[in-house]
Amino acid sequence: MKKLELKNIIKIDDKSYLVSTISMKIRHKFFEKDDNIVVYETMVFEMLDNEILYVKPLYNERYNSKDEAIAEHATIVQNPKILFLNQKCKQTDSVKFGSTNEDISNKAKI
Repeated sequence: MKKLELKNIIKIDDKSYLVSTISMKIRHKFFEKDDNIVVYETMVFEMLDNEILYVKPLYNERYNSKDEAIAEHATIVQNPKILFLNQKCKQTDSVKFGSTNEDISNKAKI
């Protein structure tokens, strides 16, 4: 496995966040060949009083390549506010296409 573990604390205004990028084996395997699949994941967690709030990540993205994961991690660390711009874009897309969590939940019940 191509091991990767990057950890950085970033600050935006008066708040701190942990940016974490790791490599991991897929554990949701279905086929035997899935034993060797490795993905890379970047997550961002808010920190409050030097405690990391792991329960609700603010950002979570997976990648197929180590280089892609490292590049995304570096982008967030070097320009932390881009993280929140990306979230606003995702929210805008949801509204634009008329999709809300409530709509999705109601459709799932049908």
